[in-house]
Amino acid sequence: MGKEKNKRRELDNEAKVILRNVRVSPQKLNLVAQMIRKQSASKALSILQFQKEGFLMTLKRLCVLL
Repeated sequence: MGKEKNKRRELDNEAKVILRNVRVSPQKLNLVAQMIRKQSASKALSILQFQKEGFLMTLKRLCVLL
């Protein structure tokens, strides 16, 4: 009984992150997302490490948790 579970929409080697309550403009986050999209995890973390924006530390911590 009950509602059936939705199928997973991501592949096994992909991840989806929903980030809430972060005080950063969507445009800035979109620029960063475009930089790290389609990169390997280690390369994405190195890109985030050498950027100057302060909010990127939050994104880096989030990527490490995945």
